[in-house]
Amino acid sequence: MPDEVKSATTASAGLPALPLAARYGGEAARIRHAFEADGDGLAAAHARSQLIDSIVEELCREHLAPELSSGFCVVAVGGYGRQEMFPYSDVDLLFLAADSRAEAAGREGIGTVSRALWDLRFRVGHSTHILKECYQLQRDNLEFNISLLDCRYLAGDLQLFAQLHDEVIPHVVARDRQELVRNLTDLTRGRHQKHGATIFHLEPNLKDAPGGLRDYHVSRWLALIAQLERERRWAAPEGLWPIALRQAALRSFQFLAAGRCFLHYRRERDDNLLTYELQDEAASLGLGHQMGKALPPADWMRSYFQHARAVQRLTGQLLDEVPGPSLYGLFQDWRSRLSNENFSVVRNRVLPRKAAAALEDAGPLLDLFEMVARHGVELSREAERWVEAALDWLGDHALDLDDLWPRLSRILVLPHAADALRAMHRARFLTTLFPEFRVVDALVIRDFYHRYTVD
Repeated sequence: MPDEVKSATTASAGLPALPLAARYGGEAARIRHAFEADGDGLAAAHARSQLIDSIVEELCREHLAPELSSGFCVVAVGGYGRQEMFPYSDVDLLFLAADSRAEAAGREGIGTVSRALWDLRFRVGHSTHILKECYQLQRDNLEFNISLLDCRYLAGDLQLFAQLHDEVIPHVVARDRQELVRNLTDLTRGRHQKHGATIFHLEPNLKDAPGGLRDYHVSRWLALIAQLERERRWAAPEGLWPIALRQAALRSFQFLAAGRCFLHYRRERDDNLLTYELQDEAASLGLGHQMGKALPPADWMRSYFQHARAVQRLTGQLLDEVPGPSLYGLFQDWRSRLSNENFSVVRNRVLPRKAAAALEDAGPLLDLFEMVARHGVELSREAERWVEAALDWLGDHALDLDDLWPRLSRILVLPHAADALRAMHRARFLTTLFPEFRVVDALVIRDFYHRYTVD
């Protein structure tokens, strides 16, 4: 049995740990059994969140009862606030006080509750703040401000929580949106670089790699920050996403959640690395597809890459929409001078000016990729969708060009040809040019020489 469902061996400040540990152990075992039967990682994470809620609430009633009556509340934040408690996720708590006096009164009880949770083998991340501090942007710890976007009431003064949720957080987001988004964008792109800026790792990290769960959450935060800044009211972030990308991202989230839950149970810790051995086991179980119906590991990993690509597209589009420099800065950006009658170049990204349905042949598509190969600009997410729509519109006549090879060969010798080829691949143009390339699309070969998929 995993450590987290074993009985705690000590008691904290007179708290009888064994009954709570036994209750948690029995319920955690039931949640695991249900997951191994149906493979629903989101249901397992939600059920574990509810279980931990009941334990936290009981501990707070016992050790913080006087303080919780007024001027003090306990708030779930981060993944716990989202009710995404995977088997070994951290329990992130905010102990919120109305003022310094309430904070001091609750200090002893906070310590007791925290020790009791540690005795239950939970990894607890907690902080204590007075409401006034939450009005401030924590520039040395902006992750705290981001975690508040997922805040959820647990116990105590409901009116105090309402002040935090309905007044403080919208105010901070509206006032400091630019800095919050810039920091979130920098953290995201830095994390992507640590993982080679590609989804195609042979042994990916389901949480932190591009297209992983962290990118899904970044997409939620970006949408929610924009909503709070614009209207000062909350909304379900997924409902704010572009319709064309929403459903694919939601399906991908279910797949990735099942994968992370599976990894935690197998490794018995918060380890999100999808190794070859665990890929084989997940495929044999039909995880994320139909439990009990095995898939070849290579096919299962192709499914993973498709889901990661869907999340990456969503996150990429929302990052592209992040406000950039001032209009003067854009005027000063020399790349904007690359714009022509067919394409605009803004902040190093290409946007099409004509509708895909207006194209008569694939000539403008080749012009687009030649621009990438020549100048090193990037396709916007809108441009990627435009290419796909154009290919669907042109159908079998997409490559009816007499000068196809001369134009393609010109692209291949330009300074940024590799960038153009990767862009062609993402937008399905490469497999249209060379149908044989589908054989190696997201193909996994396990040997010493491969770190990424063949393509």
